[in-house]
Amino acid sequence: MNTIREQFEKDGYVILDILSDTEIADFRGIMDGMLSESKKTDDTATHQSSLQHLGDEISDFGNENRQYYFHLLTKPGTEPIHHAFHHPGILAAVEQLIGPDLIVNNASILASNPGVDYSLGWHRDVIQIPEEEIEDRLFSKERFHNSVQINLPLVQEDALEIVPGSHNRPNTPEEDQAFAGTKHYAPLDAVMPGAMRVSLKAGQAVFYNNNLIHRGYCIGSTVPRRTLHMGYHSAAKPPTWHFYLLNAALLTPDYLERLSPTMRRMMEQYLECKRQYPRMEDTWKQGYGVEN
Repeated sequence: MNTIREQFEKDGYVILDILSDTEIADFRGIMDGMLSESKKTDDTATHQSSLQHLGDEISDFGNENRQYYFHLLTKPGTEPIHHAFHHPGILAAVEQLIGPDLIVNNASILASNPGVDYSLGWHRDVIQIPEEEIEDRLFSKERFHNSVQINLPLVQEDALEIVPGSHNRPNTPEEDQAFAGTKHYAPLDAVMPGAMRVSLKAGQAVFYNNNLIHRGYCIGSTVPRRTLHMGYHSAAKPPTWHFYLLNAALLTPDYLERLSPTMRRMMEQYLECKRQYPRMEDTWKQGYGVEN
């Protein structure tokens, strides 16, 4: 591939080195100050998924034997780590992949303590769309998907599995069989043909198309999961349904005053985009977001 965009468009993902050793240590120190690895629970059940779309409370970390998903930009007290989401290496790469004038639409932490097993069903990120409205045209080379999501671990991990190239085509018959009649999450025991595991060193990031068939899968890990999870779109094009993950109602004037000038500006840009495109349900309609 000549450029990372060509690789991204062909395979649906690209892996880049982002953080220096110093940055890894700095971000890990901030995250460890927020999350307690020593917090233990008597809970022995294996919890298969976390509150992906609602977001967990940081104070609850470790209460259950599962992975946690923390939304950061609407949570007071998480400000010390916000600068991760305007890291120049991240923003420069995303601009190469989808275009300029980036709007952040997801800023989260994926976290679990050592020994926690985690499994999420195979899916594309279309849970916001009613199943009867998920059409094959959403997954085509002609339809520009104005979104990138990113996993940036601070500890070496291989918790993401993907089907390369699945982002710009409908399911194959074999994939339909694995999904067992659903268009949201496949059964947890589904075997997905063509799948591969993404192995990342601390400080490496995987940038991937939300339409890629993928899942989170971590069994038998002896290390904690401490991963920054991000999402962006370009203001040069209308947003996709992923843009609406943040709870804009929590971005009050009082809260915005708590943020750094850079993050406050980014959140004001988010709110302006929300005013321009108030209806999530418009984003999967015919012709919306098609490349010209």
